[in-house]
Amino acid sequence: MEKSLPLNQTIFLSILVFLTWFAVIFQFYLHINSGAAAKPELVVRFFSYFTIDSNFLVALCSTYNLFFRTTLLGRFFAKPQVTSAIAVYILVVALVYNTVLRFLWVLEGWSMVLNELLHVVVPFTFLIYWLYFVPKQQLQWKNIWLWLVFPLLYTVFVLIRGNFSGFYPYPFLNITELGISKVLINCLAITLLFALLSALFVAVGKRKAKIE
Repeated sequence: MEKSLPLNQTIFLSILVFLTWFAVIFQFYLHINSGAAAKPELVVRFFSYFTIDSNFLVALCSTYNLFFRTTLLGRFFAKPQVTSAIAVYILVVALVYNTVLRFLWVLEGWSMVLNELLHVVVPFTFLIYWLYFVPKQQLQWKNIWLWLVFPLLYTVFVLIRGNFSGFYPYPFLNITELGISKVLINCLAITLLFALLSALFVAVGKRKAKIE
């Protein structure tokens, strides 16, 4: 019989499950009813945002860790390497948004609330969860290369699709307005951010292993 989670970890995961699913589902509802494009196109655009993809991963990880730990996906999301990768992704979301994108749009009402949940509340709540509840001793420097695969595939998808559709989810990826050279420099800078944060996470894990 599998040991139950500690109460404080259960509470943390419950908060993450509620907040993240609420934010992602409500944001999808607002997006799909915005009338900005045909609904099939809006569905694709919705999942073209790295913010949404990362929050969706947080929602899945939290849900499986809380309710379905004995399943195949539950065991997958429980791996420290997987949880740490998701923590890196969602922290990049928070850093890029709050340093580069926050003042580009004026939001109000539920859009403002959901925006703060997706870009501030969920990222830092998940970071705290990682710091206190995720075993880090198994993290290795080689993990960094695997963690970079998802962001790189995402970037390739967005740039290729944007070339045909004209839609770029973020202004720093807009080849039409910035040109390919500037966009590639931006991509390199963000990739470096992913790599540095990943290295920091691994370093924290190795430090913890050395102390213990």
